Amino acid sequence: MTPALSTMEGLAQGTLGGDDAEALLRQLLDGGAPIHAGVTGPGGAGKSTFLHELAVVLRREGLDVVRSLDEYARAEFGGERAVLLVDDAPHLSDDDVAALTSLMRGDGPHIIIAFRPWPRSQSVARLVDHFGRERPHLALQYLSAADIRRRAAEVLGEEFPEEQAQSVLDLTSGSPRFVDELLLAVRDDGWDLNPATPLPAAALERLRHPIDGLHRELLDFTVALAVGFSISGPALATSARFAGSDHRDLMAAARASGLVSPDGTLLPIVRITILQGTPAHELWPMRRELVDAIEAAGLPLGGTAVELALHGFRDPRVARALCTQADAALPTEPVDAWRLYAASIEAGADIASLGARRAQAAWAAGDIHAAERLVDGLLTGSEHPDLPRAMHIAAAIWARKGMLRRAADAYVGLADAEASAAPLAAVTLAVLGAREQARSALADAPVVEYSTSAHVAVSLTAEGILDAIEGSPDRALSALLQASSVMNESGEVVPLPEAPAVLAAHVALNAGELDIAAGVLHSAAEAVQGGPAFRNRLRLTQALVELRADRPARARRLLEAADSSQRPLGLRDEVLAHSVRIGLARRTDDLATLVRAWTAARQTVARMPMDLTALPALGEIAVAAARLDESHFIAQPLASAWALLDAAGMPASWSTNLHWAELQAAILRNDHAGLAAHSTALLDAAPVNRVASRLAEAGRVWASALAGDVDLPTVERAARDLATAGYQWDAVRLAGHAAGRAADHRDTIALLALARNLHPEAAASETRHEPRETAEDRRDDGSLSARELQVARLVLEGKTYAEIGAAIFISPRTAEHHIARIRRRLGVTTRSELIARLRLELDDGDGAH
Repeated sequence: MTPALSTMEGLAQGTLGGDDAEALLRQLLDGGAPIHAGVTGPGGAGKSTFLHELAVVLRREGLDVVRSLDEYARAEFGGERAVLLVDDAPHLSDDDVAALTSLMRGDGPHIIIAFRPWPRSQSVARLVDHFGRERPHLALQYLSAADIRRRAAEVLGEEFPEEQAQSVLDLTSGSPRFVDELLLAVRDDGWDLNPATPLPAAALERLRHPIDGLHRELLDFTVALAVGFSISGPALATSARFAGSDHRDLMAAARASGLVSPDGTLLPIVRITILQGTPAHELWPMRRELVDAIEAAGLPLGGTAVELALHGFRDPRVARALCTQADAALPTEPVDAWRLYAASIEAGADIASLGARRAQAAWAAGDIHAAERLVDGLLTGSEHPDLPRAMHIAAAIWARKGMLRRAADAYVGLADAEASAAPLAAVTLAVLGAREQARSALADAPVVEYSTSAHVAVSLTAEGILDAIEGSPDRALSALLQASSVMNESGEVVPLPEAPAVLAAHVALNAGELDIAAGVLHSAAEAVQGGPAFRNRLRLTQALVELRADRPARARRLLEAADSSQRPLGLRDEVLAHSVRIGLARRTDDLATLVRAWTAARQTVARMPMDLTALPALGEIAVAAARLDESHFIAQPLASAWALLDAAGMPASWSTNLHWAELQAAILRNDHAGLAAHSTALLDAAPVNRVASRLAEAGRVWASALAGDVDLPTVERAARDLATAGYQWDAVRLAGHAAGRAADHRDTIALLALARNLHPEAAASETRHEPRETAEDRRDDGSLSARELQVARLVLEGKTYAEIGAAIFISPRTAEHHIARIRRRLGVTTRSELIARLRLELDDGDGAH
């Protein structure tokens, strides 16, 4: 390849068919018959730049190059054929066109002419047609992202990130002129390529230049496209301003100017330039004409209304259109609804009339504080025309805060006027234990002729929770699972006092169906049942289920997800979160962590609201209180819980878990009377509840084991039944405690094996920490392993070898082995020295942690 052809490779960049450019240059250099060729492309495509670079290459090769007809007429040439380069053909006069046509007929110069696709006169049109269709030509195309990165490296002097190159491409469609302008704005003015960021003044002035040069009708056309007119819609056809215009002619001219994409839309950067660079008083009439034209065509404003409002255009028709769109989005897309309501207010809608709908959108989007502020404003002022909606939201907010009685009263008050309120009243009253009132509210509910999916789901929820209280747990679980599924599939987000999935999970939990409980909560979380407001409640309820199933790692992940969500918890969810923290600390026998969790929970526990869904959390808290000798602190919440259950008729499926928790607390307190009372209650419920019968037997066996009476087959059967009933961790504890008190060493080994089988994670831990020496065991650096630290904490608590073994599922002999190794590591011989050193070690460890 000759040097000239090598140079031409650069010229071919950005052209359609680099081979054509190379062939053209070869023909021009080889001489021969005159070459007539065209270079086409819209404004800003780089035609002038191409001709300039071509002239440089040809002159370097010794050819005479002239850039206009006047220059050609004055020039004197040698023997070589001259090259005439003509730019911007559409601006040629008729005389110029005639002169060029004459030169083409004879043995004249090579002629290369650049032109836009759309000429302005018939004579120019004929000339362009000759060059564009009858002669070879180069069609310049826009730049790709890779081309933009190369160009940016030249302009900026450094590598341009791919995402920024893509931003430039999105804004300019690759138009070389606008690409360069944006790169200059980045380099000289620090623009961030964000369409929402105003263009720098210097960049805006440069970008306006090709727009300001348009003739009046074409300028109006581009401004119309910028404010929302579309060439493919009927608005242009019904617009008075463009009634006498040839729309096809205007679009052809707009495309030729390089301001419009082939699909008829303005380049984004052109639209931004027009909207930012045109005074508002000049844009307002065009926007008004747009609304008039769309209205005249009988079409909805649609997305145009949003754009108009965002640019400050106030018009009642725009406001109404935005409200209509917001109302349609409210049930399933609350975030969009909130944005549309805000836009409608900007367009002139009455802010007061939208208060309740905005509150519903805020609630559904998870912004509970905003919803509460709006509702409070509505309830404290004069009567609002949308008061029932406001009361629905207020009731949901009160329920979230634990004020269920107030929420129930609100729903009952609404039930006479609104059929949708009756099942919500029934659900709220039922979880408060007021089953007769709940059944009455449901029976008296007005008939709904055409129910929405959400209403069907709430009605099923009400029936299900009442069945669960009235002694039909299997039927209740079926109804509640169906309610949760319907709510998930509907996609609707309506204000609720409780998510159907949460109630379904509690009924499943009471029945020992832990996998069903976890599954319904997982599906609800995936579907965002109840909206973001219920996301953490679903997580925390699932965490309680995972604790019961002895899957603490999963429970911890769910708790951490709720803690990191930065979404405020209502009081009921705060109780849940504290109960999970306490439960996790209990399951790791970490006394220091348990004390911290209890201390953090005390204030919330003191004011915890009571309803049926709070009972599992209360059970966790009650056992922890007994462990810490703080049972007096929760005497009132427990009294409230038993009063609630008594009002509900003491349903066995709901009271069983609390009886079991009280039994566990009595064991920890060495409270024989309490142990006997709750064991008797479980025995009384056994004939009608399969879970209660298993718990009653487990409680009897546990009490016997603690008294030193360990019968291996009986303990094994009770532990397995306990696990089957959904109390996996308690089953492991029963086996461990019995192992620590078994008289026969073989029974101890068998019960520890049972504990390991019931708790696979503990089995793996036991295998890792049997007395067999490891490299870690043999080290003599004075530091304690993780397992030894665990044993050391139990030693400080005053536990015996047997109790240590029961706590962490190892044999007493293994516990003794660990303590001996700890003494050796720390270099102590007496128990008092050991205790003193351990306090020092654990204080240092906690501080480091």
